[in-house]
Amino acid sequence: MGNFGGSRLIAHESARGHVSGFALYTDDLAARFPGTLHAWPVVAPSAHGIVLSLDFGAALAEPGVSTILTADDVPGEGNCGASRHDEPLFPSEFRYHQQPLVWVLGETLDAARRGAARVGVVSESRPAVLTIEQAIARESFFGPPISLRRGNAASALACSPHRIDGEIAMGGQEHFYLETQNALAWVDETGGIRAHSSTQHPSETQEIIARVLGLPRHMVGVECLRMGGAFGGKESQASLWAAVAALGAWKTKRPVRVRLSRALDMALTGKRHPFFARFEAGFDDDGHILALRAALYSDGGWSLDLSEPVMGRALFHLDNCYFLPALEATGLICRTNKTSQTAFRGFGGPQGMLVIEDILDRIARSLSLPTDQVRERNFYREGQTTHYGQTV
Repeated sequence: MGNFGGSRLIAHESARGHVSGFALYTDDLAARFPGTLHAWPVVAPSAHGIVLSLDFGAALAEPGVSTILTADDVPGEGNCGASRHDEPLFPSEFRYHQQPLVWVLGETLDAARRGAARVGVVSESRPAVLTIEQAIARESFFGPPISLRRGNAASALACSPHRIDGEIAMGGQEHFYLETQNALAWVDETGGIRAHSSTQHPSETQEIIARVLGLPRHMVGVECLRMGGAFGGKESQASLWAAVAALGAWKTKRPVRVRLSRALDMALTGKRHPFFARFEAGFDDDGHILALRAALYSDGGWSLDLSEPVMGRALFHLDNCYFLPALEATGLICRTNKTSQTAFRGFGGPQGMLVIEDILDRIARSLSLPTDQVRERNFYREGQTTHYGQTV
């Protein structure tokens, strides 16, 4: 600690532990629980299909394998979807490549992995939707469009001296937190469940564990000691791994650890939403936007997760810092056979802002004007209102 510019510097309460390596994270706590079992998933062989049969004989004969978690072990609701309950814990129809089907528990992680590799999976493939363009063509959406409007965009476009139309696509992004998804659960002395989870949302994780086990929430305790990164990736998607650990502990009465490898974490978890947009803009000789009609499409993946508020934020941020006097904006969330895309820093804002920035760049080039000049001419002025009603 010291002084800087008249202010007293205060060290972060965990700084010494972080830089020295003494700070503990969720997976470090497993050593405190003798007899901990380790979980590993049996994963789907393709992006979409039906499970016809599962053969556990060879897996259960594998040395060190303790048991296999299936839908039959769930005393409550076998679903970890936070809002729509659309994420079965043990799916009979898998909807993305490597989706966990069942979980093998072993005395060691190596035993669990060997056991998972020996589970016989017989499945039947179904057609898969893998891109936003395919989803649009097949009308594969999560519900009706979300809309924001101001003025009469169609009329303003018709009266505009200049018009452009176009498309823009942007990909997703991996969170790449240093600490992968992990959880540790055990049955406590009261007969309830306690869990350490690398989660941004302990109360939601508590709710989902309670739902899966059929317990009242006061019998489930969830703690996050600290996280080695998350960036939105552990807001809703940490609950599945904690629910698996809790179910394993409930069944075996032993502590159960779930920790995804880097490769598995990247294969199983959601990313920033890819977006695709189509637009038509009207503007004057000086580059002032007079009207905009935009259709935004996001790749939501196989379940809804947080895709609705992400799309809402994209529509709100479609203006970035520019006045749009007439606007018709719609958003559709595409259902695809990919990981369920989720929260990521910016939460839809960057995708919406990129659309308007691309439009302004195209307007400037079409008029042979400097792009910074066109942007400045479209800045909000004090007293104007946004398309969602906020006064600037």
